[in-house]
Amino acid sequence: MISLISENQPLFALGFLVFLVVTVLLILQHSVIRYGQQLFTQAIRCWVRIKRNLAKNKRIILFRGKYPKLDVIMSRRFDLRDFYWLSLTFLWVVIGCMLVLFIALAEAVATLNSIVSIDYFISAQMSLLRDSDVVGFFVLITSFASTPIAVLVVLFVAVNCWVKQQRYIIVGLLIATLGSTAFTSLLKYLFQRERPANSLLVVQTYSFPSGHATTAMALYGFIAYLLIRFHQDFAQKIRIFTIAILFILLIGLSRVVLNQHYLSDVLGGYLVGASWLTLGISITEWLSVESKIIWKVEWSTSHAYMIWLSGLGVFISTLIYAKIYQFPMLS
Repeated sequence: MISLISENQPLFALGFLVFLVVTVLLILQHSVIRYGQQLFTQAIRCWVRIKRNLAKNKRIILFRGKYPKLDVIMSRRFDLRDFYWLSLTFLWVVIGCMLVLFIALAEAVATLNSIVSIDYFISAQMSLLRDSDVVGFFVLITSFASTPIAVLVVLFVAVNCWVKQQRYIIVGLLIATLGSTAFTSLLKYLFQRERPANSLLVVQTYSFPSGHATTAMALYGFIAYLLIRFHQDFAQKIRIFTIAILFILLIGLSRVVLNQHYLSDVLGGYLVGASWLTLGISITEWLSVESKIIWKVEWSTSHAYMIWLSGLGVFISTLIYAKIYQFPMLS
């Protein structure tokens, strides 16, 4: 057994990594479903108590009397019910953090920091999986974030939103997907990083950041956001979130396994995609506050069938695309 593991070390490491990720996600899902709502309720009560105690503080009362306009601004800034202040501020802070992390990662790649050594080591290990049976699985997974399939998914989502008379959702969808795609193309041109030498698929574009990772985060992240927003059941929301995270991680992992990208390329793609995803969600939530979008809607049987058929159509199209286009590209 030990000799078998040593002979197939990269494959066993990959399998252990996937097993570990799935296990952690399932444990987190179970914990959040069981304790999440209770903890959230307690946090809200704690926040209300803190605000109440601050309101009785003599120094706070003097401050309010001395600076009434600033007091109004600060009160609104920390009001959970006001989207234009606390919620919108939080979303923009998230975007800012993503951009800072991306700049730090890009600087590390450009200056050939230690992460580049990690990139080369992982790439060398993944090249040993060239003849493994897992290659076919990851070719299929990576096809879900290819440009033709992504366009098809965006089209299906837009049609479903249009039929359900929630057309303003398409605005956020297009901002997240088209914005992230255009920005990634610009970054590829600026960095002009060559792809790994042992790439399994023949592709001519540059490597940093990964377009597939960007698409996975921006597109499938936005779809997960829509499903979570439309669902009323808390447990279902958490399950959707868990499945989306696993799917996005698998797409990113497929780029590394197929040696299409270095690990830092995938991380960069995730950060770019997450930034544009947050921007798309911010616009969608703003439109929701302006009563342009209604989340509590009745789903008829025909609408449910339409969504399931759309998902089935994407899956079949991905199978066909992988068979006639991706697999022949294996070098």
